[in-house]
Amino acid sequence: MPRQSPKTKDLSRAIARKRVAGLLSLSEKALMEGDEKLSRRYAALASNIQSHYRIRPSLRFRVCKGCGSILVPGITSSTRLSSSNKYVVVKCLVCGKELHKVYKK
Repeated sequence: MPRQSPKTKDLSRAIARKRVAGLLSLSEKALMEGDEKLSRRYAALASNIQSHYRIRPSLRFRVCKGCGSILVPGITSSTRLSSSNKYVVVKCLVCGKELHKVYKK
């Protein structure tokens, strides 16, 4: 397979970013309508596209690594701050997995 030119690669990544954003919005919409299975499928497709085109990790705190469900605060996740250790804890309410993100003052 021949290599892509830099312009073509940038164009394909831009299209992939738009598709990932669209799939995430569809995933949230499906979750709000009560269809968790479809929501997880959309999130999985977005994750596959992101990893294939090596887009920056925009899904890190939007999709659970444990069960693959989209993390919507108050519905499928809870968020809290750990002041002593200086990180944000995002807990998935579906599977219980916790994601940590360090923050600075």
